[in-house]
Amino acid sequence: MALPTLIGMVPDSVVSLVSMVTASRIGVEAVAGTGLASYFFFILMAVTSIFMVGLLVYCSQAYGAGRRDLVERAVGESLVVSLALAGAIVASSYLWIHGYASVLSGGQQEVSAVASTYLSLRMLSVPAMMVNLVLASSYRAVDMPWTPAYSSISIGVFSAVLIPSLGLGYLHLPRMGVEGMGLASAVSQYLGLLVYAFFRPPFRLRPRLPSSVLLRILSVGVPASFERVVASLGQNIYINAVARSGIEALAAHNIGISVESIVINPVFAISIAASARVGQRVGSEGSGGLDSLAREALKVGLSWMAVATALLLALSPYVGSAFTQDRAIAGLVCVYLVLAAVSEIGFGGSLAIQGVIRGMGNTWVPLAVNSLTIVLLRAVLAQALQPAYGIYGVWATQITDMYGRFAISYLLYRKLRSRLLVRLVP
Repeated sequence: MALPTLIGMVPDSVVSLVSMVTASRIGVEAVAGTGLASYFFFILMAVTSIFMVGLLVYCSQAYGAGRRDLVERAVGESLVVSLALAGAIVASSYLWIHGYASVLSGGQQEVSAVASTYLSLRMLSVPAMMVNLVLASSYRAVDMPWTPAYSSISIGVFSAVLIPSLGLGYLHLPRMGVEGMGLASAVSQYLGLLVYAFFRPPFRLRPRLPSSVLLRILSVGVPASFERVVASLGQNIYINAVARSGIEALAAHNIGISVESIVINPVFAISIAASARVGQRVGSEGSGGLDSLAREALKVGLSWMAVATALLLALSPYVGSAFTQDRAIAGLVCVYLVLAAVSEIGFGGSLAIQGVIRGMGNTWVPLAVNSLTIVLLRAVLAQALQPAYGIYGVWATQITDMYGRFAISYLLYRKLRSRLLVRLVP
């Protein structure tokens, strides 16, 4: 289950690097501005967690219980609601994009202008992203995880070609700068949806009006969404502390996080797989065998992130110079990757055990734990440390956040696991 999910995540990291290289050819402001604009999609992912988590858990339990009729209804209702929400976001975006970019950039006008321009065009991808997330969650829940992987690969291929082509004027296309990068990202999302036409799931795909099934999805998805909202707000407060440390620090942060994402994405796949497998087990057997699934998830999550730590430490002295000629920025990239590497094992453990808890139908515990750590142990702490320690103090809060999150989540699972189980399918 985790392998195809992992493979589907790799193109996102590749596209992020392609975007970073393309932006670096345009200018430092483009690197900082496009990276800053991407933080909006953290907030968007918070909203889509209603479907990405709620739908995944509900459909997994329904599939495990043999209720494919409920899977069909859940997917149809989620498609209708997600498209309505996407339309509202895109239609209202012209009202808030410029103000959002200005606040997030810490008042740096050139960076703010780049961010708002790029975001206004990339925003057109939101409806396709919403549909893709609904379909991906439902296909994974019914043991068809390769189809979303193929869709992601297609999006990655189209993006890797179109972003530099429209951004820098390759393939006889006009050089459109950051506008071209945003437009290319949007077009690629729609092209990637075509894959689902060739791989039909074992249930009918058709729109459905909301019913009590949607309420059950929301009972799991809304806490997960609140969790992402709080995390996104925390990340935005955190990135504000980065931005206040200077444009060089912001550019280094964006380069570092793009490189880091390549080696840490597997643990997200493990978390998704753990939720799907645990959900299927709950639907078919109740609580039997959950401890063995939790142990396996932790083994894989911790093992991979130990490898990720070693990779980041090995790469840290060399990565910066591949993306910038500025030695100061390259040096800061090295510092970022070292501090990020130290935090990775805690990150892997927390995502694995929280994937198990979500699969059990309980999203309130991850909400409480992550809200506590992202706000207090990262966002607030970063703002407090920035005046005295600059960007080094800000980046160090990754460590306090991740290990605090893992420790609290693991202790709660061990102490309360029999009380965490929630059956969503009668």
